[in-house]
Amino acid sequence: MNKNNNWGKNTGNNFKKSFNNKKPFARKEEAFLDKFKGATVEVRNGDVNGALRKLKKILENADRQKELAKREFYEKPAQKRKRQKDAAIKRTQREENKKIFSGEVPLQSISGFGYLKSKKKRRKYENQKSAVARHLRTNGLY
Repeated sequence: MNKNNNWGKNTGNNFKKSFNNKKPFARKEEAFLDKFKGATVEVRNGDVNGALRKLKKILENADRQKELAKREFYEKPAQKRKRQKDAAIKRTQREENKKIFSGEVPLQSISGFGYLKSKKKRRKYENQKSAVARHLRTNGLY
């Protein structure tokens, strides 16, 4: 056996030392609570119910309740992607509708009914067309 073996001693050559350089583990709860600091409500004249209502409004406006509910259960990555994709589609449709209703972009007229084969698609297009016309008439842009 080699006498110069320093594996058991606490020296600079100890390979375990490189793994112990990690920072102490920060608890998830503390990080989560640090994120939501600062929501305080003053109770006036012993009106606790009013203060609770006010606090709930503050939390609701900051989407904290929604965030807490979302974190309550595990969300699969595929579900998360689908939710984000649906939100992106809604966002772009909302922006397009804003542009159409403000008059920046005209409503695309579709020639032929090859695209609008189903009743649902035709009805959706006709409703959008009539809504734009109604909006333009009421605002004097038509």
